[in-house]
Amino acid sequence: MAKPGRVHLLLHAHLPFVREPSFDRFLEENWFFEAMAETYLPIIQMLNRLEEKGVPGTLNFSVSSALLAMLTDKLLLTRFSAHLHKQLELIEREKVRFQGNSELMEVVDFYYRRQLALINTWERDCGCEIVPALKRLEQIGKINLLTCVGTHPFLPAYQNDIDAIRLQLKITVRAFEDAFGKKPRGLWLPECGYFEGLDAILAEYGFKYFFLETHGVLLAKPAPKYGVFSPIKTPAGLYCMGREQSSSMEVWSRKTGYPGHPEYREFFKDIAHERESEYLGDYFLAAGAHIETGLKYYRITGSEDKKIYRPWNALRLVEDHARLFVANREATVSSLLPNMDGNKVSILCPYDAELFGHWWFEGPLFIEKMFERAASSSVVEMASLEDSIREPADKDVHKPIFSSWGEGGFGEVWMNDEVAFQYPMFFRMRKMMDDLKSRISKVAGKASGNAHGVARGKDCAKPATMKRFLAQMARELVLFQASDWAFMIHNNSAADYARSRLNGHYENVCALYKETVKANPDTKLLKKLEQKNNLFPFIAECL
Repeated sequence: MAKPGRVHLLLHAHLPFVREPSFDRFLEENWFFEAMAETYLPIIQMLNRLEEKGVPGTLNFSVSSALLAMLTDKLLLTRFSAHLHKQLELIEREKVRFQGNSELMEVVDFYYRRQLALINTWERDCGCEIVPALKRLEQIGKINLLTCVGTHPFLPAYQNDIDAIRLQLKITVRAFEDAFGKKPRGLWLPECGYFEGLDAILAEYGFKYFFLETHGVLLAKPAPKYGVFSPIKTPAGLYCMGREQSSSMEVWSRKTGYPGHPEYREFFKDIAHERESEYLGDYFLAAGAHIETGLKYYRITGSEDKKIYRPWNALRLVEDHARLFVANREATVSSLLPNMDGNKVSILCPYDAELFGHWWFEGPLFIEKMFERAASSSVVEMASLEDSIREPADKDVHKPIFSSWGEGGFGEVWMNDEVAFQYPMFFRMRKMMDDLKSRISKVAGKASGNAHGVARGKDCAKPATMKRFLAQMARELVLFQASDWAFMIHNNSAADYARSRLNGHYENVCALYKETVKANPDTKLLKKLEQKNNLFPFIAECL
């Protein structure tokens, strides 16, 4: 029987691109390893279990182009394989350490079995690659793959440079197509940042639908008849959905959200802060700083006096919270149906993927139990976004408003006095690139006017070299644009690293440009950066 309500669980997977081949161990690369071991692989395990049990439903999963570059980078994947085994070695040391302590040994044994299962999933089931596993899950209908814009720039900040937005979108489509063998249809706008007319630019690249924060849809002109409970059609013919707030608060809220329950695992108590450096070993140290190990032995508890984590109690609690989440969505659908004119109710539940598993350790199991509970519901189903896009209840055209998610809801996190310095830097880099592009074009024009159709003598190699410089400058530029840096600075979270990344990419562009005006440019820095920031090998074709 067809169900009247669709719940669209949408997870957005993104990390800033970090790759340091000149270091054996680099602190910020651990962000990628943590996300892989605590979120991406557990989600794949969870979806495989749902398939094996025959549980219906589809998870919507957005992967940013920057993350795709990391997920397909051989160096990072090799290092991740080593990371899993280094974690296993540490767990084995912990098993020896806690012989005789039955309460802690229960937690250590839990981690030991979990780690063996992760290694088995990674090495045997995935063949040390995650993209093919995602493709297989989409083929069997367990996942609907979407993408996000390039390196995750906050697009409203660049609306005065539409060509810069187009470059990011060209990268987006090409990266997704190279990874998954098809063009993307759905797009997560970085930070849900939207400005009027952006939908027309998205349409140029074949996108069919995107998502906004709640007020971006509710304040659209004219106001949507069904609020955020049905996709709205934009002037450019794309469909847009807005976040449903009550479902969001149940998971996101620090005070009332499920992840804050005292029985769940405490995120901020890693053993890296409790063990001596000699015991942890060199692997879990970088530049004298301890690196998170992923081993945490305490539950949230509700006070500073933390109690030992009880995995099985937490896993039972997950079932209760999943039932409650689905029951609340059923109540929402039932209350709305009399006003839906016979149409289905669509509920968009978007979250950062890393919330599930990394920040909320029990999160992947919560999703699994949610799918199981929805399977027996007569009211809601866990549905692909494609289902609602095919059958929108609202046939009118609406203009969404400038908006974002995050503090304030109108871009304050990414456009404020703390981060204003970065935008003049960006436009200076753009001017350098435009100048180099113009010079390359002039050389190419002279070559085409040659009687033999090619440049002669020493000019022959110069255009190819200049194009390499231009391509690397473009990589540095798009990495500079990542919204992560402004977010970190505004929230004072790894702010020094964020500033160093912004300044580093800017200095790289300046140094590369300086070489291009020389008759015989030195390619030493170019080669170094081509090895380090090697993402988007096709970027020259996008310029």
